[in-house]
Amino acid sequence: MSIDSPDLLRNRYGASRHEHRIGPRGWIGIVLAVTLLTAVFAGWVVLARQSAPTFKDIGFEVVSEARATADFELTKRPEDVVTCAVQALNQEYAVVGWAEVTVGSVPEDRLSDAGTSSHRAAVRTTNLATTAVVDSCWVEG
Repeated sequence: MSIDSPDLLRNRYGASRHEHRIGPRGWIGIVLAVTLLTAVFAGWVVLARQSAPTFKDIGFEVVSEARATADFELTKRPEDVVTCAVQALNQEYAVVGWAEVTVGSVPEDRLSDAGTSSHRAAVRTTNLATTAVVDSCWVEG
């Protein structure tokens, strides 16, 4: 046996990269695994979006130099407790006031068919605001 014998080299250094090719069954398994992971991720995204609260700014009022209000609609599942962050902005869009409003269960007479309810949030400001809007909403705990 010579020093360059393939068996000697394979025993000493392991198989070459060319000997570890993936066969057709291996590729089918990889494609199926990737497809399954993609489907699970897509389902998770859809379910997360369905349970997430949504909001719509309706209006605002600048009450004084130290106070503004924001009117908004909130759509959520009846059992969820949701907190919404409301911010007041000045003419340069800098935040001059911030408040968090927590909404628990809402009486049936205040709900629309889609589970939407209207709310007003008061925001104390450090100086004159020109608008007040909902920044974000999330489900508590």
